[in-house]
Amino acid sequence: MPDSSTPTIHAVTWTGAGADEQKTLAPRLSIKPAGLFDPQQIKFSRDIIQSIYQDKGYADVQVSTQCVSVAPHQFDVLFRIWQGPLYTLGSITVEGNHVISEKSIRRDLSLKPGTPFSQTKIYEANKRLFLSGYFETIDIHYSSAPVHRMDVQVKVKERPTRYFKGGFGYGTETKERVSAGYEDRNFFGNEKQLDLTAVHSGFLTDPQKYRTSILEASLTQPHFLGTSLVGQTSLSEEWDDRLPYDSRTTAWRSSVSQRFGDHITASLRYRFQGTEITQIDPSQAATTAPFTDISAIGPAFTFDDTNDPFLPTVGWRISGLVERGFTLGIGDIDFQRFEARAGRFDTVRQTTFFEGLQFSIVRPDHPGDTIPIFERYTLGGANTVRGYEQEELGPRDAQGNPLGGNAFAVGNLEVRHSLYKKLVGVWFLDGGQLYEQSPGEAWPDIHAKGLGDFAFGTGPGLRLNTPVGAVRLEVGYKLNPPGNPDFLHRTVIDFSLGEVF
Repeated sequence: MPDSSTPTIHAVTWTGAGADEQKTLAPRLSIKPAGLFDPQQIKFSRDIIQSIYQDKGYADVQVSTQCVSVAPHQFDVLFRIWQGPLYTLGSITVEGNHVISEKSIRRDLSLKPGTPFSQTKIYEANKRLFLSGYFETIDIHYSSAPVHRMDVQVKVKERPTRYFKGGFGYGTETKERVSAGYEDRNFFGNEKQLDLTAVHSGFLTDPQKYRTSILEASLTQPHFLGTSLVGQTSLSEEWDDRLPYDSRTTAWRSSVSQRFGDHITASLRYRFQGTEITQIDPSQAATTAPFTDISAIGPAFTFDDTNDPFLPTVGWRISGLVERGFTLGIGDIDFQRFEARAGRFDTVRQTTFFEGLQFSIVRPDHPGDTIPIFERYTLGGANTVRGYEQEELGPRDAQGNPLGGNAFAVGNLEVRHSLYKKLVGVWFLDGGQLYEQSPGEAWPDIHAKGLGDFAFGTGPGLRLNTPVGAVRLEVGYKLNPPGNPDFLHRTVIDFSLGEVF
């Protein structure tokens, strides 16, 4: 607390600002009654008041200060405000666009002539245009015009909107992977996005277990039906070769989604797919039909306030999905699905700590029904319990083939520390288990009475932050495998792209 010889502020007073405005302005200032009398802070507070009024459209606002001594070492500070005339947005011109329509640009700007001029609104408009991804450069200028208006000029330089793409990669889950595609980010105008993709993977490493081929066409429509919703629909054909079965799936998926602020997205999704099963293991033939139609709908949401999309160091990542499968003449099974994931990143002295939980369950409405094998979960691998190979955990048939399960629970812990520039060292501990649902039972047989009921894996890893995401290399070691195998059979190397969450 200041002593008696330290200059202090006795009171802060105003002219030119109403009582309501004073209540709004006072908390924004760096000076307070009974606080230190600091000329630099008084000047700073004056500049804050001026910027607040300018952002409300009073471009000619003038703010002056007067300091009056009312007692030894005590001063009253008076702010005189002359707000001047209110400036409104005048004309808005757009130039430099050749592919993206002016209507789309104006919609993303969200600036309306006649409304109060605000530098914050200009900043937000620039941000929306940049996040659309259509422009290489964006320049927004404004200048005063007669009758207290501000005219806005927007000049853009567009990015290419049509291009072919392709790639080759390798991951522990997909094995070798080649892809090719074509993308048009302004298909028939209005920022519609057409994406054609072909993917072929797992064709060298044990094709009978991993081979997958996918053909997909998707169309995304921002501002669906003139609203802030984003609509998406896709058609796909997928061929999968797995040890217990082979399958061919034709699917139609559609969704509408809405962003709420910078961190939350909610959507409503529907899928209709038909799956043909061939070469199925005899032990599964009784519970999985040769052909199954799935019709399902449900909401989903994500919350992400992390500071980096590829290698975050602080923030939450939370997602959830509820899906209802129904028959009504078009589906073959009534079922319920629930999936939830939550992960937290924190950093202390350049060391990042991550804690994550995953839980999912799918069950038929009628105990006499069975979830088809291609709708069940598998566990193990780079994104669940490291130290175990893909699909290694869970029930198996007489030949040792994975059968999948109806529910799983997984916990993930990580400690990360920078080693050199974009190279990061990791130590992880994962634990989880996969549960099946016996025929005739209403719920999966989830038993988790102690830590010994979960499979655990731990080990070191490396992350390399690249423009396409974090490249991961991890060596996992099984802590409590059944049968107590030797060191070599306890160890699994995972190579993948992206975070666990």
